[in-house]
Amino acid sequence: MQKTSCVIDKPFSANQMYVPIARGRLIKSKKYNVWIDKNLPYIKENLSPAKMYPVVIEILVMANNQWKTKNDPDNLMKPIVDLLVRAEIIPDDTARYVEAVHVRYLMGYNEPIARISYEEIEP
Repeated sequence: MQKTSCVIDKPFSANQMYVPIARGRLIKSKKYNVWIDKNLPYIKENLSPAKMYPVVIEILVMANNQWKTKNDPDNLMKPIVDLLVRAEIIPDDTARYVEAVHVRYLMGYNEPIARISYEEIEP
């Protein structure tokens, strides 16, 4: 049975993914690497690799209203899609493999978490 949904800890903002080191060069931030290391096992254990492409990725962020107003949905997509690539759920984040990414919010949670799911689109 294919597993197409899982929950990860607090979503990460793309604004904090990279830090400058010299003359315009960027590297992954320590916080981003820690976030990847923490959430990669959740993805690998709870999501099966997609078999058909492209996929539509759904991200449901469960948080409180204060967290929502501080975090732009656009900035949550890139780290999560990169995490799916790193976990080998999808081969790449190009349009060939990802048709769309949708972010929705559900209020009423103290600590933010995210439910990630995908749907394979039949040709």
